[in-house]
Amino acid sequence: MSRQPIYAVLADELVRDIRTGLYPLGSLLPTEIEMAEDRGLSRSTVRAALGRLVQLGLVTRQKGVGTRVTSIEPGSYNPSTTSIEELAHFGAATHRTLLGIEEVTLDMTLAKRLGVPAGSRWFRVRTLRSDIKTAALPICFTENYIDIELPGVIHDIGDYSELIATRIASRYGSVVDEVRQVIRPRILDEELCSLLRTAPNELALEIRRQYCSAGRLIYVSLSQHPADRFEYHMSLNR
Repeated sequence: MSRQPIYAVLADELVRDIRTGLYPLGSLLPTEIEMAEDRGLSRSTVRAALGRLVQLGLVTRQKGVGTRVTSIEPGSYNPSTTSIEELAHFGAATHRTLLGIEEVTLDMTLAKRLGVPAGSRWFRVRTLRSDIKTAALPICFTENYIDIELPGVIHDIGDYSELIATRIASRYGSVVDEVRQVIRPRILDEELCSLLRTAPNELALEIRRQYCSAGRLIYVSLSQHPADRFEYHMSLNR
């Protein structure tokens, strides 16, 4: 797993400080010089971190005034944003049933499916998704692989209904700003046919989503959707 650059680590710390109220809405952050001296960093590193906060919509910067907090909620990963919503994992419209949590070390086969290094360690959270309104057949089975350095994400996760990416941002300040998606066909094995209540050897769509924050991969989801329970729509405009 890749490590975040120093500016991104500082940006995540500042996001947490803003969300927890250390820097309230409307307040000014310490100056570049103050943060650089306090943390032993270069001003260019601090400037890059503050630039990321501007991109997230948390602060505005004005010469002669400083860096002012204008929002306490980062805006880059917003389930109401259409382009990200198409990639988001159903969110509030579905119910998540927790099946299990474990720490795993990936073998070569699974690492290749996830697009990560073999031998890397992750928290694996297995879930079933169903439609809240209909409570009919399960929509999909998902294995969520969360960076081993983010243990706070899995604490009481069974009681958490929002997107896991939102929980990561809330706990650690690591805001998802890129989602990479791969869709491919797959035949469900016996266990998944039972969990999803399908016919034996049912065809499914496997969707892999890699969630990144400032270039660092922090979370991968691998979902199995029975073919007759999933549609993917996309519109391209010139």
